[in-house]
Amino acid sequence: NETTYTDNTNTDTTAPDIQGSDIRTPTNDTTPDFMTTSSEAGTITYGGSCSSSTASAIAGTITVTLSALSEGTYADCVFRVTDSAGNGSAFFTMRPFIIDTTAPVIAEETAVTTPIRDSTPNYTFSSTEAGTISYAGSCSSSTTSATTDNNTITLTALGDGTYIDCKITVTDLAENVSN
Repeated sequence: NETTYTDNTNTDTTAPDIQGSDIRTPTNDTTPDFMTTSSEAGTITYGGSCSSSTASAIAGTITVTLSALSEGTYADCVFRVTDSAGNGSAFFTMRPFIIDTTAPVIAEETAVTTPIRDSTPNYTFSSTEAGTISYAGSCSSSTTSATTDNNTITLTALGDGTYIDCKITVTDLAENVSN
């Protein structure tokens, strides 16, 4: 009596190949998303300052939301995928990114004198951050960029009258808006 056995086992010695997308920087999102692509399904392991509740990868692309991060710079975030055979990919190091949740603070430095004969008066304000200037109300200017420190803008021509509804805001690179 002879017994013949056929070996139907497959040996997997190939680790998953993974890639990841960049996180927009700076961002005011304390739980930013990134995309990861893996050549195989498996378990995701995180390292450095970043983690996520997403623990499973598919063969393909998924969106991963990082666990809440504090304001600051993150340059040590890594992840890897380990397949069901225990083969671990190389760690993928994310590009450094910045979480910025602080809005610029602006303050009046030199008000428009009143009454004034100049229909295009200057106005000076300070900002704690650089950014984009937005105008609301009856006043505007062609100046759209603010720097850190004092900023002098020339208002667009105004007609005779009283102006009490002019507002300026500064939006920083992380999309935080001043009050």
